[in-house]
Amino acid sequence: MAAPAVPDARAGGRAALDEIALLCAVPAERRALAGLERPGVSLRSSGMGAEAADRAAAAVLAGGPRAVVAAGFCGALDPGLRVGDLVAAEAVADEDGARFPADPALLAAAPGRRGVMVTARRLARTPADRARLDGLAVDLESAAIARRCAEAGVPFLALRAVTDEVGHVLPDFDRLMNAAGQLTPGLGLVHFALHPRQLAGLVRVGRGARRASGALADGIGQLLGRIA
Repeated sequence: MAAPAVPDARAGGRAALDEIALLCAVPAERRALAGLERPGVSLRSSGMGAEAADRAAAAVLAGGPRAVVAAGFCGALDPGLRVGDLVAAEAVADEDGARFPADPALLAAAPGRRGVMVTARRLARTPADRARLDGLAVDLESAAIARRCAEAGVPFLALRAVTDEVGHVLPDFDRLMNAAGQLTPGLGLVHFALHPRQLAGLVRVGRGARRASGALADGIGQLLGRIA
């Protein structure tokens, strides 16, 4: 069966560039996807959070891509999800209730579990944080990117790999990372000296990110193989 075709987006009556734009947030995601960048496939980083993602999406869309994929990591909201599982979002939603459906052709070509990706205002660190969100998985950027794509009429999909499960407790990354999503060593030493119990969580996140990186690269590679 032929792979589904992704329609060319149009801006002001001008045909868009024949490019699939992968938009990730943090260096670990970019490293996982670096081998997939090639003519016709670009890879951009935004930094963490909705504001950074909004700015990056606007810049990417100014170049007229054929489609945009929010590619990276996510946290599980469904107890059935495990570290390394892929989530291909049928829709992404923000905490204010705005909802943006995935492009049907991109979704049909993507591997992974289907469901709603919730973009939270802050990192969902604990089971209690996750319990207040209604969806399959949670991230910090996808809804901002989806909103920009919807406004521009450009096909969009969020495809992410799970790094932490429903019952996991994450370190307080708000205190440990800069806006680009990079760990700040000095702050980390002080933080973990004051909160040694969070070290186990950091080790688990590192292992989860390594497993998720491989799954993400494989999943995005499969998607590109079907649409690019």
